[in-house]
Amino acid sequence: MRLTQRLQLIKLTVLIGLLASIILSHPLWAGDRWFPKTTLIEDYFGVPYPYDYIQFAVLILLIIFSFSTQKKFPTVLLILFSVYMCFDDQNRLQPWFYNYILILFILLFYRHRVDEPNNYTTVFISLQLLVALIYIFSGIQKMNSSFVPDTFEWMISAFDTVLSKRQLGIVTKFGYVIPYFELSIGVLLLVKQFRFIVVPLVILMHILILIMLGPTGKSYNSVVWPWNIIMIALILLLFADVKQERFFDISFLFKGLSFYIVITLMLIFPIFSLNNQYDSYLSSSLYSSNLNECQLILTDKAYNRLPNDLKAFCTTNVDHNVLYIKKWVEEELNVPCVPEYRIFRNAHHYIIQLTQTDLKEVKFNFIEREKLIEF
Repeated sequence: MRLTQRLQLIKLTVLIGLLASIILSHPLWAGDRWFPKTTLIEDYFGVPYPYDYIQFAVLILLIIFSFSTQKKFPTVLLILFSVYMCFDDQNRLQPWFYNYILILFILLFYRHRVDEPNNYTTVFISLQLLVALIYIFSGIQKMNSSFVPDTFEWMISAFDTVLSKRQLGIVTKFGYVIPYFELSIGVLLLVKQFRFIVVPLVILMHILILIMLGPTGKSYNSVVWPWNIIMIALILLLFADVKQERFFDISFLFKGLSFYIVITLMLIFPIFSLNNQYDSYLSSSLYSSNLNECQLILTDKAYNRLPNDLKAFCTTNVDHNVLYIKKWVEEELNVPCVPEYRIFRNAHHYIIQLTQTDLKEVKFNFIEREKLIEF
C-alpha cells in the first residue's frame, strides 16, 4: 500500500475514533450538568444549555463532512471548532481528543498529490514520530512510585478470576518493567529493522488494555475503548510493511513545518510536564497514576446545602465531608477530570457559590503530582 493511500486511511480512521469517543462522552460536550465549565477566559459563560446541543450537532456534522470528502476545508473547520470547544471548556482537553485533532492538523500539510514524494513522505514520517512519542512519554510518565501499587495492580485485578493470588503477584512484579517497555517500543517503532517484533507487541498491549478496561474487565472509562482500537489501526498503517519512497530526500523532512510542530508539541513541551510546568494530559500521561489530586473539604453547613446529586460524590464522617472532584467528573461526564490546578480551583469556587458559603466552609486540598525531574 502506497503512503498516499495510508494517509487517506489514517484520516478516516482518526475521524471514526473521534466520532465514537465524542458520542460516548456526550455529557462533556452538551447537556445539563453540575460540573462547571472551565473557560479559557474568565467570566466567559459560553453557550448555555439547551442551546449547547447546537454546538454538539455542529461538531458531529463537521466530523461527518470531513469523512465524506478529501477537501481540506471541512477538516480546517473541524479543527478550528474543536479549538473553540476547548476554549469553552478546558476539561475537553482529553488526551485522545488532543491527539486526534493534532493528527488531523498534521494531515493538512499533505497536498494530495502522488507525484510529490517529499511532501507526503514528510507528513507520513511526522505522524510516525507523533505516535512513537505518545508511547515514549507514556512510558516515561509511568516512572513514578505510584504506578505499580496503584494503577497497575488495579488493572491486572481484572484477571483475578482466572489467575491465582500467586500468579497475580508475579504479574505485579512485571509492572516495574512496563514504563521501560513502553519507552522502548516507542523508540523501536522508529527503527525499521525492529518493527516486525515491536508492531505485534504493541497490538497485544492494546488488546490486553481493552480486556482489562472493557466490559470483560473493569468496564471503566469507556471513552478510551475506541482509542485503543484506533491506536492498533494507526500502528498498522504507520509502521507495518512500510516501503521507503525511492525519490524521497531526507533533508526535506527538516524543511517541513509538520515535523517541527510534532517535535514542539509532542517532545519539547512534554519535557516540561516532568517538572509539573505543563499539562500532564497533553504529555501522554496515560494511566500513569502520577496526576494532580484534589479534594474539597466541606463543613456540615456546606454539605447540607449541596444538591442531593452532588452528595453522592462525597464521603462523610464526624469531623468533615469530602467531595471527590475526579469521581464527580467521571460519573457525570464519562471522562476523567483534566487533572490541573485551574480545573480544580474553578470547581472549588463553584461549590462555594452553589452552597453560598466561603473559604472557611469549603476548603481546597490540592496535592501536586510527583516531579520526575528537577530543573
